[in-house]
Amino acid sequence: MPKSKRAQKVTLSKTQKKTHDRKQNIIDEVRQCADKYSTCYVLGVNNMRNVALQRVRSTLSSSRLFFGRTKLLSTALGRTPSEEHREGLHQVSQALHGQGEAGLLFTDEPIATVEKVLGESELDEFARAGVPATETVELEEGPLPQFPHNMEPYLRKLGLPTRLDNGVVTLRCNHAVCKEGVTLDSDAAKLLQLLNIKMATFKLSLRCKWTSDGHYEPL
Repeated sequence: MPKSKRAQKVTLSKTQKKTHDRKQNIIDEVRQCADKYSTCYVLGVNNMRNVALQRVRSTLSSSRLFFGRTKLLSTALGRTPSEEHREGLHQVSQALHGQGEAGLLFTDEPIATVEKVLGESELDEFARAGVPATETVELEEGPLPQFPHNMEPYLRKLGLPTRLDNGVVTLRCNHAVCKEGVTLDSDAAKLLQLLNIKMATFKLSLRCKWTSDGHYEPL
């Protein structure tokens, strides 16, 4: 009788090796950039959006951006003076662990160009669940003509007290979608998106600057 496939053991050694190799590749790439480029910045980010970040990568195509895995980036730079890959990089490593998400930008562009690109990348976005609402949004009782009739069950599922009135989605009573300062749940975040109300802003900011001569400057 053939063995059940459920009983077969699967080795993870190849997966572990690939993971280790990938981490080592990132460390090597960061160190190569520290040797190649004249300047490194730590970028703080509010409301990360991959599409917006990709636009920044495209604009600064001659530079290199690393985001995510801050512990791995810190390892590549060196966390202490004795571990740092180049003089002053342990301070860059420490700046990665400030408040919020952060990444590295290696570039030969002047700071004025970098600031201009970051400023132009700022973009209003829909807020995600888990962030505080920036304003109170209330809907008044009555028709909601912006929604097609077949969306009415979905709107009720999201918490809106709706009904169909002669084929028109209608709010049965006044309803507060969110209140300023109160954390959005997933239903409220989705409703704001459907209402085309944006409460978040993708923004990159400079935390510090390091130059290849070992000079470190908080920004």
